[in-house]
Parts: sequence; structure tokens; C-alpha cells
Amino acid sequence: MIQIGEPLGSWMILAARLCLAAVYLVSGVHKGIYYQKAVDEFRDGGIPAIGLFLPLTIVLHVLAPIALISGILVQEAALALAAFTVIATVQVHGFWRMSGPQKLARSRIAMAHLAVVGGLILLAVVGPGSLVL
Repeated sequence: MIQIGEPLGSWMILAARLCLAAVYLVSGVHKGIYYQKAVDEFRDGGIPAIGLFLPLTIVLHVLAPIALISGILVQEAALALAAFTVIATVQVHGFWRMSGPQKLARSRIAMAHLAVVGGLILLAVVGPGSLVL
């Protein structure tokens, strides 16, 4: 088994934090800029109480990545994003309810989200590393 020590380990954790943060930060900024499009997407996804859940989603998608980037509250932010992603994936990308090409496309999206959840859980376990603000 390969042992990755310091400082390389912390640099790799920082890279993981930045990659994971980028996914959500871009999503949150886009939802804020293109708010009506986000409303339509939430409606199409069957999300209830859009007036409540869309603003909360934007806040989570902006503040949690800032925590990941800064190294502050990394474990809490990672777990919050992981939980959000699982719930959103089940709600919006329920490929098991679909058939044909739509099922394949949605299952691929769900599997990609599963990989992100895995990265977030791993980050929650290992913590931010030593490179924090």
C-alpha cells in the first residue's frame, strides 16, 4: 500500500476540496444568476415549496463550498452537501421510475452524483488536511 505523507497529502486534500467545491459553487452561482431557469428546473423535478427550497439550495451551494475552500468546517460542509446530493438525486434523477433513453441518461447522472457523494464522505472522514485559512 502506498503511504502518502505530508506535505503531499495535504496538497492532495486541498485539490479534492477545490474540485468538490467547484461543482457546487458554480451550481449555486448559476442558480442565482439564472433564477427563473432554476425555478423551472425545480418545478420540472417535482420539488415542493420552490420559494423556500431554491433559496436554501443557493445558500448551501455557495456557503458550503466556501467552507471547503477555506478549510473551515470542512467536515460539516461535506456532510451537508453529501446529504443534499443524495436527497436531490433521489428526488430529481429517479431513473428507476423511467424507461428507454431517459432512464440511461438519468442513471448516468445519478452515478456521477454517487461518485461526488463518495468524495464528500471521504473528505468528511479525513478532514481538511493542514492547508487551511
